[in-house]
Amino acid sequence: MKAATNRNAGFTLIELLVVIGIIALLIGLLLPAVQRVREAAARTRCQNNLKQLGLAVLQFESNKGYFPPCRTIIGTTQPATELSEWLTPGNNEPDGDEGSGANWAVFILPYLEQENVFALWDLNQDYAFQIPEAIEASVPNFFCPTRRAPGGLSAAVTTVTTTRTAGTPAGGLGDYAACVGTTGNDNFSTGTGAPTGIFQVGLFDGRGIRRDRITDGLSNTLVIGEKHVQIKQFGKAKWDCSIFDGINLDCHCRSAGVAGFDLAASINDSSSQKFGSWHLGICQFVFGDGSVHALSVDIDPQTLEYLANIADGQPIPPY
Repeated sequence: MKAATNRNAGFTLIELLVVIGIIALLIGLLLPAVQRVREAAARTRCQNNLKQLGLAVLQFESNKGYFPPCRTIIGTTQPATELSEWLTPGNNEPDGDEGSGANWAVFILPYLEQENVFALWDLNQDYAFQIPEAIEASVPNFFCPTRRAPGGLSAAVTTVTTTRTAGTPAGGLGDYAACVGTTGNDNFSTGTGAPTGIFQVGLFDGRGIRRDRITDGLSNTLVIGEKHVQIKQFGKAKWDCSIFDGINLDCHCRSAGVAGFDLAASINDSSSQKFGSWHLGICQFVFGDGSVHALSVDIDPQTLEYLANIADGQPIPPY
């Protein structure tokens, strides 16, 4: 009888290295695909957020008869004088002697199933004097998942007095901004001319513009888009202050057009007044008809201006 021959059933070192190499290669090929799938999912969620914000704006307009104001101005002891200042080019309002009540992000809260947060707001009080639970709220629909998860607070500026100053307490953040048009402002006072966007300041009556002011059509009008925030400026004024802070326009609004308001092509862009995204090559907007569009960051600034202006009467080129 022959003795059984012992055989080594294990892997040799060379075979093991080959297997490890193949696995590493497969992982290397798979990771970019996984990242693309994740970004596609995040982009879709961002689109859905914008869709919900657009529908909230339209529901507000349907109920009230006017669009949400960009922000409200309150609290002055001389409303007639203050109104004149805001409507006079060159007066550079706000100048510190007025208060700012709620802004667009506050007014649409009930239409985002955030009635409990809206109920915390005193609409007759300045942002700086709201209770912390009101201004520190984190609303999931205000965050793009490609950029960051919901949460976090802006940096606080502690100089707050009984008359409105530059002081602002910490507040909830957000990745979207309302379009104030093409001039960089929501009012006349800076000397840039009449405001041109769908979101304009509500002076004392707290009302935004009516639908008949949008003569270019809702389907041709930018409403809310992704807010450019320069990298390393998260939570910092003026790039990324609280989305509820109405007195500081850069906190919650952006402009679009040829006057230096093209789309931010990079997360390193230093402007605090542009729309911009963390999605590669595009920035997403909801339009006045509730549709969501991804605009190329290379879009012609003139075309962008036509989309941001509610009543320029210009035909929109392909984009």
